[in-house]
Amino acid sequence: MKFRKFSILDMKTTSSSSAEEVEVLFNLDHIISIKPIRISRPDKLLNGFWIRTTNGKKYRASKIPDDLLEIIGEKYQ
Repeated sequence: MKFRKFSILDMKTTSSSSAEEVEVLFNLDHIISIKPIRISRPDKLLNGFWIRTTNGKKYRASKIPDDLLEIIGEKYQ
Protein backbone atom coordinates (compact mmCIF):
# COMPACT_ATOMS: atom_id res chain seq x y z
CA MET A 1 0.00 0.00 0.00
CA LYS A 2 1.18 3.50 -0.85
CA PHE A 3 -0.24 6.17 1.44
CA ARG A 4 0.17 9.91 0.83
CA LYS A 5 -1.15 12.96 2.69
CA PHE A 6 -3.70 15.22 0.95
CA SER A 7 -5.46 18.37 2.18
CA ILE A 8 -9.13 18.18 1.26
CA LEU A 9 -11.94 20.67 1.71
CA ASP A 10 -14.55 19.35 4.14
CA MET A 11 -17.96 20.62 3.00
CA LYS A 12 -19.84 19.14 5.99
CA THR A 13 -19.67 22.42 7.89
CA THR A 14 -22.90 24.26 8.67
CA SER A 15 -22.32 27.09 6.20
CA SER A 16 -22.33 26.04 2.54
CA SER A 17 -20.07 28.95 1.53
CA SER A 18 -17.23 27.94 3.86
CA ALA A 19 -15.12 24.82 3.91
CA GLU A 20 -12.58 23.52 6.38
CA GLU A 21 -9.25 22.05 5.24
CA VAL A 22 -8.63 18.56 6.62
CA GLU A 23 -5.53 16.43 6.14
CA VAL A 24 -6.34 12.90 4.95
CA LEU A 25 -4.23 9.87 4.05
CA PHE A 26 -5.22 8.25 0.75
CA ASN A 27 -3.99 4.93 -0.58
CA LEU A 28 -2.69 5.77 -4.07
CA ASP A 29 -3.83 2.35 -5.31
CA HIS A 30 -7.45 3.45 -4.73
CA ILE A 31 -7.31 6.76 -6.60
CA ILE A 32 -8.87 6.61 -10.07
CA SER A 33 -8.20 10.16 -11.23
CA ILE A 34 -6.81 13.54 -10.21
CA LYS A 35 -7.94 16.54 -12.23
CA PRO A 36 -6.75 20.17 -11.77
CA ILE A 37 -9.65 22.55 -10.99
CA ARG A 38 -10.34 26.06 -9.68
CA ILE A 39 -12.07 26.16 -6.27
CA SER A 40 -14.28 29.12 -5.47
CA ARG A 41 -14.01 30.45 -1.91
CA PRO A 42 -15.87 33.48 -0.54
CA ASP A 43 -12.69 35.57 -0.38
CA LYS A 44 -10.61 34.12 -3.26
CA LEU A 45 -10.22 31.57 -6.03
CA LEU A 46 -7.92 28.61 -5.28
CA ASN A 47 -6.05 26.20 -7.50
CA GLY A 48 -7.04 22.70 -6.47
CA PHE A 49 -7.71 19.14 -7.57
CA TRP A 50 -10.73 16.90 -8.06
CA ILE A 51 -9.95 13.39 -6.73
CA ARG A 52 -12.05 10.30 -7.55
CA THR A 53 -11.57 7.02 -5.68
CA THR A 54 -12.50 3.42 -6.46
CA ASN A 55 -15.44 3.47 -4.04
CA GLY A 56 -17.08 6.25 -6.07
CA LYS A 57 -16.39 9.11 -3.67
CA LYS A 58 -15.16 12.48 -4.90
CA TYR A 59 -13.03 14.97 -3.02
CA ARG A 60 -11.85 18.53 -3.64
CA ALA A 61 -8.21 18.83 -2.56
CA SER A 62 -6.34 22.04 -2.01
CA LYS A 63 -2.96 20.28 -1.72
CA ILE A 64 -1.59 17.02 -3.07
CA PRO A 65 1.85 15.41 -2.62
CA ASP A 66 4.73 16.93 -4.61
CA ASP A 67 5.53 13.66 -6.40
CA LEU A 68 1.99 13.64 -7.87
CA LEU A 69 2.32 17.29 -8.92
CA GLU A 70 5.36 16.33 -10.99
CA ILE A 71 3.39 13.54 -12.70
CA ILE A 72 0.44 15.81 -13.47
CA GLY A 73 2.74 18.58 -14.65
CA GLU A 74 0.93 21.39 -12.85
CA LYS A 75 2.57 24.22 -10.92
CA TYR A 76 -0.31 24.74 -8.51
CA GLN A 77 1.47 24.97 -5.18
